[in-house]
Amino acid sequence: VVMLASMWCNGSVFGIQNAFGIMFVALLKEFGSDKDNEEDLRFKTAWVGSLSMGMIFFCSPIVSVFTDLLGCRITAVGGAAVGILGLLASSFVTSLEPLYFTYGVVFACGCSFAYQPSLVILGHYFKKRLGLVNGIVTAGSSVFTITLPYLMSALLERVGLQHTLRVLAIFMFILMLAGLTYKPLLPKPVSSSKSGSRCPSPRKLFNVHIWKSLGYRIWAFGIPAALYGYYVPYVHLMKHVEERFGEDANKEVLLTCLGITSGVGRLIFGRVADYVPGVNKV
Repeated sequence: VVMLASMWCNGSVFGIQNAFGIMFVALLKEFGSDKDNEEDLRFKTAWVGSLSMGMIFFCSPIVSVFTDLLGCRITAVGGAAVGILGLLASSFVTSLEPLYFTYGVVFACGCSFAYQPSLVILGHYFKKRLGLVNGIVTAGSSVFTITLPYLMSALLERVGLQHTLRVLAIFMFILMLAGLTYKPLLPKPVSSSKSGSRCPSPRKLFNVHIWKSLGYRIWAFGIPAALYGYYVPYVHLMKHVEERFGEDANKEVLLTCLGITSGVGRLIFGRVADYVPGVNKV
């Protein structure tokens, strides 16, 4: 159950993010006008999705502190609730600029607080096949990347942008319910503070000694370098296809291909990680 709940979390959070290219086209039509410079409008609109994806990872250090203090369940449920508020607020805006805050900050911060506990909790329930479980859970984003573009395209065509955002809020509501399953099995570390305070010292919350590890430094700087530019196709590819082949082109199929190949890779390397000695499964 926890694995499926975490899979839904990864799917709903990154499925919505990866399908932003569909929303990007809708935002251009909704808030653009003949007087606007097209290149300038694209730049401003792309910032909505880029800010959202960036904030998810930018908030990670803060989320890790809250997860240690409050636990996976409270952090995930609270984050999903904030994400719902962000999407609902975004559905009522009448111009592009407020989306920077409602979608790019509020919704993204909620996603960040909901996402990280979904990975932490797996270590409480799985040991022997943790690599495979991580692969299955993260493949949830691939499943949603395959299906969500078609759903969003149909919703945008039939009910419009505002109601589409409200439907996406339902996904976050289900995520909030899924977060209730994150019951920790590992005991909390006992605080050794002489004052008896339940809050750990800042030194324990912000562990700077980990930077002495060469492996961690390679990972910390290597992952951002590898992911630099990763999100660009998800934002601009849909509009590029529309301009190149017309509005009737089946542009969603490209996101489907990205989702399929990504999902296969996650499952394979998750399984491989279980058989490589000394590999960190997370």
